[in-house]
Amino acid sequence: MFAPVDPLTPAASEVSVEQVWTSGATVRGKIENLDPKNDRQEKKSGKILEYGFVWATQNQPTLEAGTVIKVGEDNPPTPFEFVREISRLSVLTTYYVRTYARNQGGGVGYGPVATFKTDDYVFAELSIGKITTTSKASADVVVNILSLGNAEITSFGVCYSPTNNEPTTKDSRANANGKATKGAFTVNVSGLSPGTTYYARAFAITLGGIIYSDATTGFTLGEPSVFTPKKSFIMYYSNPYDLDLGQLVSQMGSDDCTWYPYNDKPGIYPKNGAKFAVLGKVNFDQVKYADLARANLSPNFINGSYTDTKANQLENGTVIAFLTNQGRYGKMLIDAHGEDRTPGTAGGGDMEVTILTYDKQ
Repeated sequence: MFAPVDPLTPAASEVSVEQVWTSGATVRGKIENLDPKNDRQEKKSGKILEYGFVWATQNQPTLEAGTVIKVGEDNPPTPFEFVREISRLSVLTTYYVRTYARNQGGGVGYGPVATFKTDDYVFAELSIGKITTTSKASADVVVNILSLGNAEITSFGVCYSPTNNEPTTKDSRANANGKATKGAFTVNVSGLSPGTTYYARAFAITLGGIIYSDATTGFTLGEPSVFTPKKSFIMYYSNPYDLDLGQLVSQMGSDDCTWYPYNDKPGIYPKNGAKFAVLGKVNFDQVKYADLARANLSPNFINGSYTDTKANQLENGTVIAFLTNQGRYGKMLIDAHGEDRTPGTAGGGDMEVTILTYDKQ
């Protein structure tokens, strides 16, 4: 009645060696996706029956030719991590370890292999030093190797994160150049966002596992320079506006939006590739450049209806993020939303705003 399930291989991913000693090691596994190649994992190959680690003194350990540490038997939501200790190992011996997962269809998946060597290790001592901003998107971080120990360092540098105040090599990292020796090394960290606070600490990957500096340091890159300082003006009914400068424009093509065109709905109509996002009623002065760069910007119309309060997205006090057609980020505060314009009359339909536009990075 039911065909046997297909032995589609589940995806088991990376493993890292956290620490090694004379007769044991601590390892951490991570499974990102049970089956990235086929999203019908459960229908085609059944649920995951078990997952964990397999290790041996030979490379590419398997369930048949290795020692298994079963961690679980469920079908866990991904991604997830698990940590276990391997004990009763021989001293001065090289071991290989990797994650595995097996499903109901009989498919077994293995992750990449990590290797370590047992020894009576004395680990290097690290500290993190001065952090110097080198541009709007990068910084130089000093890593100090205070002592080398006897666990050979294969790579070292800085790991950092905007969310994890104790970053690890699983977060972002930048490697130092050259061989590890006692002294100070300058590591360039790039691809950062202005106005964002990052947490950083030194790391070293050794034959005895990964070690970190005791202290974590926070740093924030400066925001770009301001192109148009805080400026208030009135957006008049059915007129185009340049938000790089915060002014009405007569030359079409340089405008970023039109406010409330003739015979159309009240609202902001983006033009020439400019994009906008409604941030809500937040403190205009506390909105940082990084908030604008992360906003869900869109070229879609923003409804400013006067008569339908449920549709109105431009209430007084609302802050709008924007990206101009020239590539500058900025923010707009709705100071005074006017009145519906009555057809055939001269008044009504204007909106008073305050903007601030940052220069390009």
